[in-house]
Amino acid sequence: MNLSDELKQAARAFGESLHQHATVQAYLQAQARLEADPEARDLEERFSAMFQSLSSRQRAEESLSPAEVDEFYTLRSQAQANRLISERDMALNLVKGYFIEVGSDLNRAAGINFVTLAKGN
Repeated sequence: MNLSDELKQAARAFGESLHQHATVQAYLQAQARLEADPEARDLEERFSAMFQSLSSRQRAEESLSPAEVDEFYTLRSQAQANRLISERDMALNLVKGYFIEVGSDLNRAAGINFVTLAKGN
């Protein structure tokens, strides 16, 4: 798709405006704080890796041992209790809500449902 320079510039400006919004900045700062803390980062990485592994095994119809399930729930509880992870997750939820609102505003202004358009429906 060949876009005009004017449209490309407008898209860049729109992206920068989204990036500068207080909600997005709060998320980026929360993510940076999490990444700067080795313990929190390690906990999240271990939880994510275990989640991916167990999910893949379940999709492959492998059975999981009770010890693995217990370990997963323990890691999940630790991750949910971690202040930096929970602050980042709360900030991410706010960003998602903000992006939904912005998307709805764009849909109304343009008279187009971009979600449906992106799905090819």
